Amino acid sequence: MRLKTLNRSSTCSNIRPLDYEQDVVFQVDWTKLNVAKLAALIPANAQVPETQMKRIRLSDTGSERIMSEDAGHIAEAQRFDPVYLVRMISDIVPNPWVGREIVARLEKALRKHGFDDAMLGAQSGLIMELLRTDLAKQRDDLAEDVFRAAVEAGRIQIRLRTDHHNWRMPHFVETDQPEGGRTLRRKDDNPIERSLFAPIYEADFSSQDERDVAVYLDGEAALKWWHRNVARAGQFSLQGWRKDKVYPDLIFALQHGDKSNRLVVLEMKGEHLSGNPDTEYKKALLKLVSDSYRFEKMTPAGKLELVQKGKTTVECDLVLMSDWRARLPNEFLN
Repeated sequence: MRLKTLNRSSTCSNIRPLDYEQDVVFQVDWTKLNVAKLAALIPANAQVPETQMKRIRLSDTGSERIMSEDAGHIAEAQRFDPVYLVRMISDIVPNPWVGREIVARLEKALRKHGFDDAMLGAQSGLIMELLRTDLAKQRDDLAEDVFRAAVEAGRIQIRLRTDHHNWRMPHFVETDQPEGGRTLRRKDDNPIERSLFAPIYEADFSSQDERDVAVYLDGEAALKWWHRNVARAGQFSLQGWRKDKVYPDLIFALQHGDKSNRLVVLEMKGEHLSGNPDTEYKKALLKLVSDSYRFEKMTPAGKLELVQKGKTTVECDLVLMSDWRARLPNEFLN
């Protein structure tokens, strides 16, 4: 049994993988977008883009035969084109009719701030750049609301299952390391024992910190197995409220003396990435997975029922490389 994010349609009982476009973006209420704040931030007195003119000529004297001379600067005369702006945000707002309405609201707000046709044309490049940044941020915020509401309502389910809907561990993983390359070894120089795949090469890890974590896990008595997950097709991933999937770095299973089972999914980040938007997003998504996890025992027709002995818990988290020596034994291996 393994962990996977699944979606259950509100109109039928069929289970299928979560589709970002259909199940998240399509459900966003675009009327909640606030373009008034953006309009107030766009400066009316920003520098107007200029076109620089260069004159190239041949010289009969001197060491430089090809001469380049500045022939002056010409202020670009542009026209504000709402249709072009809609096309430029279509990857963020898929519906062109909705996109056109958003652009119209922004143009109206800008005109209230004193922008005339000439100013709109002159600043069209800046307007497009700031609009794209703002729309992406607001879309992700609205998509998060949609995602969390769907999880709460049970339309998006995060579960371990006993049917064929679970993610399946691949039978093999590819490596570009040469045969005979140095493999990852324990501190006593014995081979790694508990990785799901063998051999595991040192060079497949991107840093010494990652190797140290793997070696530490392999020596843990309660650990049943561990797997180094990579961002590659067929590997384990989580689809959240952003388009790009999250590929956690490590998955491992523990079994303690009371026969309780624990499945841990970890994303590892360097200290320099602490607090950046991508790190905070992954931290929030992994926490939601942990908080929403439930075990559902199902016996579909023609499927063999799996016997669940003891209790299985699932925990997902993000750990900074600078903290793993304290957090791993205290929070995940105790």
